[in-house]
Order: sequence, then structure tokens, then C-alpha cells
Amino acid sequence: MAKTLTFTPKYKLALQKNYDAFISFARNKLTLFDDMEASGNKGWDCDKWTWHTKRGRKLTIVFGESLNTHNFIPFKQPFRDFAKAYVRYHQSLNHKDSKGWVGFLVFLHKALEEHSKLNNKTSVDLMDINNSIINRTESLIRQADISTSTKRGVAISFETALKFLKEKRIKLDIQEWSNPFPRQSDSAIKLDEDSRDKEEDKCPSDFQMMQVADAFRRAETPRQKYYTSLCVLLMCQPSRIIELGGLTVNSLQPGDKGRWYLMWYPAKGGDPVKKWIPKLIEDVVKKAFSRLVEISAPARAAVKFAYENPDVFMIHDQCITTYDAPQDKPLTYDQFAHAMGFKTGFISKKARVGWSNIGETKWLNNLISKINGVSDWKKELLKSQTISSDNQVVGRYSGDPLEIDIKTPSYRDLRQVVDESYKTVGFPSYGDAKIWDCITLIRENEFHKEFAVRQFSWQFVTHSQFRNAMGCKASEKDSAAGSIFEELDIYDEDGSALYLMSHQFRHWLNTKMKLAGAADWLIAKFSGRADEKQNKVYDGRTKEQKARLTKRIGHVGKSADGITVAQVNQLLDRHTSELPPPPLLLHDLGLPVSLKSLGVHRDGVAQFSGIGFCEHNYAESPCLKGGDCSVCSEHVCIKGLPNTLEELKNLKKLLDEQLERSLIKAEERVFGADRWVTATGFRLSKINTIISILEDPEVPDGTLIRVPNELDPSPVKRSLNVDEQQIIPTLDLTALALSDMKE
Repeated sequence: MAKTLTFTPKYKLALQKNYDAFISFARNKLTLFDDMEASGNKGWDCDKWTWHTKRGRKLTIVFGESLNTHNFIPFKQPFRDFAKAYVRYHQSLNHKDSKGWVGFLVFLHKALEEHSKLNNKTSVDLMDINNSIINRTESLIRQADISTSTKRGVAISFETALKFLKEKRIKLDIQEWSNPFPRQSDSAIKLDEDSRDKEEDKCPSDFQMMQVADAFRRAETPRQKYYTSLCVLLMCQPSRIIELGGLTVNSLQPGDKGRWYLMWYPAKGGDPVKKWIPKLIEDVVKKAFSRLVEISAPARAAVKFAYENPDVFMIHDQCITTYDAPQDKPLTYDQFAHAMGFKTGFISKKARVGWSNIGETKWLNNLISKINGVSDWKKELLKSQTISSDNQVVGRYSGDPLEIDIKTPSYRDLRQVVDESYKTVGFPSYGDAKIWDCITLIRENEFHKEFAVRQFSWQFVTHSQFRNAMGCKASEKDSAAGSIFEELDIYDEDGSALYLMSHQFRHWLNTKMKLAGAADWLIAKFSGRADEKQNKVYDGRTKEQKARLTKRIGHVGKSADGITVAQVNQLLDRHTSELPPPPLLLHDLGLPVSLKSLGVHRDGVAQFSGIGFCEHNYAESPCLKGGDCSVCSEHVCIKGLPNTLEELKNLKKLLDEQLERSLIKAEERVFGADRWVTATGFRLSKINTIISILEDPEVPDGTLIRVPNELDPSPVKRSLNVDEQQIIPTLDLTALALSDMKE
């Protein structure tokens, strides 16, 4: 049969050559991840690469489709080489503290694999990508069981990769593709009922937060004390769970004036913040702080030993060897198990737990294989036999010694495992602190219900562990499941299980600060944010609360002890912008007095004059009375307003003296003196009327007192030649003033 030949265009050969050169450059020229090792493979041949973020968090990329937390199916070649080249090239060029930028790899591999099957190909090659495969990749992303925001992130990474292929002239015959997943609309600014409910659910209720406080009071076990202490620190100051790691034994300090504060290091770019502790809960915070110092002491001691004794395994109280045991001597299984917190004893009536039945502990099997220079020590050396308690290989059924020598780990080998597992980037520092000073440090399996604590270990609390303790769904590998609220028999207000997220503490505190009228810049700084625009995400006020006038402009305090925010909220609870609080209440709370609360149908805030409030519309004209507020019809006095009566009485004394002098001059027929008598007497009559109303015991507090328009001659009307006598035809100002004086 004749051989079929196909013609390949020259430009495709050039693109293939360029693609091969890119793979070769990444494999042979770049060295990042050369130290990676897994399943007997190293460097480029290893299908699992890890790195650490700037804060020491461990990130792992597997070049395959993950089945669960431990297993995955590797990508097929040559796509796997492209994936590794892409990751190594970009991570070498610009270190990234995330994995989202490679989220497209799994979906693109699936689309290419489907294409290969349809064309009877065994390989999965990136160079097969075309417009149909791009559209299929988009479809796979759209169908994936992931959140909308995650889909958007994956699509952005795919769009970036396609641009990269064109820029590097690896593929030129593909379409222009852009991310079809729009950014999710911000529910914080949407007005529909679902968005409002979603925003309000983010902020926990006061009842829930009080239950957390009760859990701290009732905590008995180390686990309960540890997590409730973390809650106290999150409740007193708005912070993130990751920021708890930066708290040290020196973070709690007294200020110059006796107030206490905690020094926090924000996780989102803000400067270190000295956050003052509310006086009311200083003792509680101190107690929580001391609990964390005590609970973290063993982990802090372990990490300090690791730093001061390199290459030496810490022989601790649970070890069954002497403290001066040789570091290089192979350990028996029992010695190893006590050192690393593994199970000992019998797994059945006759069989003891030992080296030969350690199960699927992958790192341990790999370690023993490495020590013995083989890829799988059980298959190649043990061969279905067993190992006695003194490390002698014996027949599984006969128990007779066999001439097989298998090396087991020593303390020195275990120290290498400790370093690989717990040493992070920047060791022994965590930010600006030493790790052994960090009070939220714990040991591995510290509060686990099944596994023993690993004495020579240290780690920071993870989101999964905290979520589990707060009642949220635990991860599969965290079998220390169980909410501390369930343990303490604490439930939500409706009797259901109580659960909280770590971010809800920030929502609660930020919402309370908003209700108290704190400025946005202050909330942002207190919360450790670099941009105050981020505040809106944490504004959990309800529609009714947002409708209130809650911007504080004065000192809240009606008594010597002042008034709490909770009391303010209680006083304002039944009022809205449509049904505003009484002006006297707003003034007493140090809140702005709205024009609507004074009965003026205009948006805005009244200006305080010292004896009342000015209602003049300054958008129309400046003040026409020159600040002569006491006799102005656009000014309102309120009975019960502090100092108003005293100020008016002082003004009355001055006017009495002025009127007396004017009368003397009028009798002496001084020119213009009669006009002073008229004007002063008219002013005095209005002030006397206001004073009499303020002193009337039958007039309730909060009553609004205004000078009628009829008794307030208008300069504007005069300038427009309006005949005011038609408005008040019988009014004789001089007669009115003189009659008032006679009375």
C-alpha cells in the first residue's frame, strides 16, 4: 500500500521549531524547582512543584488532574512539558504568591485530550490548539462546578496564556479570545432584596457575638481556650485570621497614659498599626493573650530548639530513648513512633504495629526507600516478610531471621523531615518577628482527637482548622471535627447550630464603627487597609440603619458617664430618614440636626447658632440679618436645649440697658433716638416672648419656638416696594414696643 504524505506549510514548521525552543529553554536553562522531589522523580521530571509565599504559606502545583488532596492523574505528553515550561518561565520571571494564574491548564488539557481521542491520537499536544478547542475550553470552564468568581479567574488566566502563545510566536492562527465571564456585581451597592439579605448575613448578630464571648468564659479544654482566645482578639480589633500569626509575646503593650494596645501587621499592604484596646475589655484581652502565650509555649520551644540546634532532632518527653541517644543510630519502630507521634501497640491479638505495616504513610515509605537506595523498599527489600521489634527481618509466618538488611530512619533523618515539613521561607523569621515569639503557634495535631501531637513541630493555625472550630464544615483531612460551640452546648438565637467565619468578626466591628459615625479613613487604618474604598465590603448596616443620620459631629455624652453606642442605637432604632428623630434628641446625642426634623421640607442640615438652629437657605442668598439670629423668623429655638435660656436672658439684659439709654436720649429730643427706641423695644418684645415660652412649665421639652413672619419685617420686600401694611394693616411697631414696656 502506498505511503500517504501530507504537506506541512513552512510557517507551521517555524512555529513548531519556536515551540520546541521554548520548552528546551525552560527545561535546560532555567533552574527554578530543580530541587523538587516526589515519587522518586526530581526537578523537571517531578510532577508536583511547591513554593512558599512571602509570608511562608506553602503552595503546590500538580501537573495533572487532581482526584483528591493526595492523588492526581498526570497530564499527557507533550502537554505536560508545556505546562512545566509555562510555570517555570513565568514564576522565574515574576514570583507569584498564588496559583490562579495557571488555573486554565486542566481545562485546556481536557479539551485537547478530547480532540486527540476524536483523531485517534495517543498524545495531547498544545500545538493542536485551534478555535474549536478554544471554544471547547470555554465551555468546560462554564460547566465546571466552581464559583462564578473562580470561573472568571480561570478565564483570565486562559486569556493571558493565549496572548502569550501569540506574543512568543508559538501559535498565530488562533482567534482573538477574551474573557466572557463578567465581574460579579457588588452586592454591597445593589438594592435588590437578595443582595441586601446577602450583605446583612455577612455581619453576625450581636447575639452571636455575645455567644462567642460566653464561649470564652466557659472554655475548659486547651482547644476551647485557644480558639476562643483567637476570637477575643478578632472581636476587639478588626483583623484577619492570617494577621494573628504576626502577634508576638511583645505585641501587648501599655501606652504612655495607661491605655493598652496590640501591634498588628496588616496583610493587605497597610503600615503596622497600633490598635488600642477598648477600656471595657482590657482584662479580657489580657486573659486571652496570656492563654495563647501558655498554649503556644511548647511549639515556640520546638522551633527555637530547631534554630539553635541545626541537624539535631529534639528528643522530647514522649521519646523512649535517653536524651543523649546517638542521632545517627537507626531507630526501632517504637522509638520512631514515640518520637513522631505514631501509633504503637497491637493491631490484632498477635500482630504489633511495626515498620512492615505502616500503611500508606507516603513520606515515611519514601524516606526508608531513600535511606536504602531503592525506589520501593517494601517491594524490593522486604518482599512480604516482616520486621521484628529490634529491626531484624524475619519470615512472616516462621519468624525465623533472614539475611536481609534494611536500614531504618535515625533521629538525624527525622530532623531532615522536620526541616522539610515546617521550615518556611525566611526561617527563623516571620515578617519582622522571630517565629518562637509568635503566640498563635501550635504543634501539628495539637488538638486532634485521633492522632497524637507531634512534639517536635510547629505551624500556624489554618483557615480550615479555625472554620472547623467555629462550626463550619471541616475539610476531609481534618478529623478533629467538632465545633467548640457544640462542645460547650452553645447555640444560635433560634436554637440552631452556631457557626461563624473568621471574616465575620471584621464585618461586625466595621459595621459598629460605621454606626458610631467613624470616618472612613479611620476605619481603613484601624482595619489595616491601604485603601479606604475597601471599607464598603465590610459595611453590614441594614437599609434602616443606613437611612439614619449617623455621622457624628460632636461629643456623645449627656451624663458624666457618657452614653454607649448601643444606647444610641436603641434611641434611634424606630426612626428613619423619612421619620427623623426629634431635633432635641439629635442634639443631645451629638448628631447633626436635619432640616426635616425641624419641619422644613428641604434636604440638608440646620446650622447651630448657639441658642438654636438656622433654617436659612444659603443656596438662594446669604444671611440678610447679619447673624442677628434671636429675632429672625428663619431661626428656631428648642425648649430644653442647653444654654439657650441663659443666653437669651443675657441678651435681654443688654437690650434693657440699650433701651433705657435710648429712652433718655429720646426725651432729650436727640435726632434718631426715637428710631432706636422703636427698634430696640421691638427686639426686646420678641425676646421676652421667647423667654416666657421657655420658662412656661406647661410647654414640653422639644417644643419648637419661632418668630412669626408677621413680626419679622423683610428688607427684601421693602426693596421690592411690597406694602407690608397690607400684610399687617393694624401693626404699629412703636406702639407695640411701648405697650410691651409698660406691661
